[in-house]
Amino acid sequence: MAAVLALTGCSKPAEPAAPAAGETPAAAEGFKFERKIELVCPWGSGGGADTTLRAFASALEKEVGVPVVVNNVEGGGGVQGSEYLQKQPADGYSYQIGTQSLLVVNLQKLMSFDWAAETVPVVKLVHDTNIIVASAKAPYNNLTELIEYIKANPGKVKAGVLTITGVDALMVAQTFELAGVEVPLVAFNNGAELNAAILGGHIDLAVAGPAETKGLIESGDMKGIVAGAEKRLSILPDVETTTENGIDSLLGPMRGIFAKKGTPEEAIKAFSEAATRAAASQEFQDFLKNNALDQRPAFAPYEEFQSIWAEQITTVQDLYNKYVAK
Repeated sequence: MAAVLALTGCSKPAEPAAPAAGETPAAAEGFKFERKIELVCPWGSGGGADTTLRAFASALEKEVGVPVVVNNVEGGGGVQGSEYLQKQPADGYSYQIGTQSLLVVNLQKLMSFDWAAETVPVVKLVHDTNIIVASAKAPYNNLTELIEYIKANPGKVKAGVLTITGVDALMVAQTFELAGVEVPLVAFNNGAELNAAILGGHIDLAVAGPAETKGLIESGDMKGIVAGAEKRLSILPDVETTTENGIDSLLGPMRGIFAKKGTPEEAIKAFSEAATRAAASQEFQDFLKNNALDQRPAFAPYEEFQSIWAEQITTVQDLYNKYVAK
């Protein structure tokens, strides 16, 4: 069976460029930030996007010399916050964090505008990994055993996800389709509810990030079945990967900063330069390490992120057509 394109984002992080003597990073691009910068998070507080954005905002503020505030405008799976950004002036002072999930929402035509066409990818912050986990009581310990169990018990195994059409659901669908089996999906309202269902044995599988699952796997409450990654994660070295199983399924949340179309090019480039320094700071690097977000190449500046995101648009369209719009 032919493998569909996977979201790898394996670009090499850029080294920060030094500004000319006497210049701030922003001024080096011909644009100096003079007032508050707003970073919109279209999801609630405490999630992966929110924590990533807040860590980045703290480091960025030190580079631009003006306040950088995070504004959570949640609702509609990212729709409300994205709509909010479109109502702000395209003057270089308003941005939002986004992931491939917004591309899926956009394909469903749930926004009043074409998000992919009306936003500009500015910088890539992180590329997280999806891990398929099971209850500690599950009668399988790895992907090979799981596939054998599914084939012997068709229709019995179900996977819990947060959104049926989200990045986690697409990763599950792609992985098992390429493995030659089918696993029905069950949507849960939040991560805590999904974890409780797994721990209680009420659902067979779940999809989550390494930061959320590490402690539960190490404590023996969950089993790591397979990580959608190119190589084994240093924080979970005993969990095998899709790649070593010969399955081209690498889909994981890629979090980046986006601007409204029409934002001045010089403002975007100034933001990218300041963001490059912020991402290279010890503060942000410690955040990546502490949250298991250093397992894949993370930051990419403006010019590099342009091509990376163009690939994501094509890939998500392919995955959406294959697993959602069929």
